[in-house]
Amino acid sequence: MLRNLVLSAAAAGLAAGLLTSALQQVTTTPLIIEAERYEGGGHLDHAAVRHDQGLVLLVHATSAAEAPDAAEWAPAEGIERSLYTSLATIVLGFGFSLALLGAMLLAGGPVDGRTGLLFGIAGFAATALAPALGLPPEIPGSGAAALADRQLWWAMTAVATAGGLAGLFLGRSALPRIAGLVAIALPHVIGAPHPDAYLSTAPAELAGHFAAASLVLGAVFWAVLGFASGRAYAHFARPG
Repeated sequence: MLRNLVLSAAAAGLAAGLLTSALQQVTTTPLIIEAERYEGGGHLDHAAVRHDQGLVLLVHATSAAEAPDAAEWAPAEGIERSLYTSLATIVLGFGFSLALLGAMLLAGGPVDGRTGLLFGIAGFAATALAPALGLPPEIPGSGAAALADRQLWWAMTAVATAGGLAGLFLGRSALPRIAGLVAIALPHVIGAPHPDAYLSTAPAELAGHFAAASLVLGAVFWAVLGFASGRAYAHFARPG
């Protein structure tokens, strides 16, 4: 079983990662590059890999004021930056595919493309859609609260939403379904962290376009990842 899980996750991560990376080149990457011009005032120091709230990995630059170490290595513009973005997205896809397959096996029932697609939709809702209600995908130069606070709230929201969806759709009585609804609502009742004042350098139109494009990419990533995970596992687990 372990062999089937690893092979299935590798195949699904590769498929979802390559497709998403290709789409990024014509959707979110140009927006990031444009936002970096506003953020850096024409002078950019390249930083490490970061991800937006939709968990689509993006390699982009930050201003010199944000860079922790100006001498730190980072991928160069062009092909190198695209390759590192693709690699990071594929690795992320592999990890999430393992999580999806584990959840499908624990839930019982057949593991196939249809089941995988449904679990992929749930993954998108937990890691991208629900967190975006409080913390929309952020373009470089966006005003935001402390990174640690945002990461903590995102993690809490993702876990609570995933658990809540499991209670809603897999629960066999009213109690787990009610608990699921409470879990989904709780992070939003607590509220996402926000800065005292918004001092974004990027135009609002650019930020809005980026948030929408990131969520669409996230939906594509999770749909392909879930479907491919289920189909690959059904193939590798087939006798003979």
